[in-house]
Amino acid sequence: MISLIIFCQAYAQVSSTVSSIGIDATIIAPISIENTGSTPMDFGTISRSSTDGTVTLSPEGGRTTTGGASVLSSSSFSAAPFTVTGENDASFNITLPADNTVEMTRLGGTETMAVDGFLHNSTLTLSSSGSESFSVGATLTVNADQIAGDYSGSFSITVAYQ
Repeated sequence: MISLIIFCQAYAQVSSTVSSIGIDATIIAPISIENTGSTPMDFGTISRSSTDGTVTLSPEGGRTTTGGASVLSSSSFSAAPFTVTGENDASFNITLPADNTVEMTRLGGTETMAVDGFLHNSTLTLSSSGSESFSVGATLTVNADQIAGDYSGSFSITVAYQ
């Protein structure tokens, strides 16, 4: 009976092995965006009428109108210029406002105009030096008989690595 107990203990031992595996991490430069030269999106000077209309700024720098909106050809205008910096050759995403979420309000009043249809002309890839410059355009809806005055608003833009 004693030999049987010793025999069982000899086979109950477990063998073990140890393995190791490497641990890696890559740290990249933070991504950031700034409005180049603090230049706002500017639709210019617009003449109101009794008909609704729109003024569209393209990211490439053009300006077009529809309906009752007409612009003074001598008025300056600009899409909003931005520069993104981060990791060399990295891909990124841009998040612009969803339609019907941005309004401009008349200074000293409560009247508003909607801005939507935001577009950008970015390649969505940082250069070999870690930067990308692009512009954002949008469409301003001018209501029939819009109250005259200076209108102002703002929008948010978000960039993130892909």
